[in-house]
Amino acid sequence: MSKINLNDKFSDIIIKLSEGNPGAMTTLFEIMKVKKNEEISCISTFLVIDTMELYGSHLYMLWNDCCNRDINETLNVINNYQLGKITNIDINERIKNVGYGKSFADLLEKSESNE
Repeated sequence: MSKINLNDKFSDIIIKLSEGNPGAMTTLFEIMKVKKNEEISCISTFLVIDTMELYGSHLYMLWNDCCNRDINETLNVINNYQLGKITNIDINERIKNVGYGKSFADLLEKSESNE
């Protein structure tokens, strides 16, 4: 279920998505750094994260564990999810149902070779 509302301030969005988790906040701030001056793009990325239902520690696991703190790879996973190349099943198997996130490299390579 979605956490972000249309009336939310930017700070509210950060708090809701991060659930107060410092690592998740760092992830969101890293996204903001990459997308500086692109507020709409940043918010659309946050909406995809909300759709993925990656909050708090799971969001941190995506960036830290699955993508080795590479924000561009993290954004690549998010973009591929938005395009339907990464599914909720993939998210559950690699982030939500494990104690330590697993890499998406194989799925990203497969999606690049299909382009």
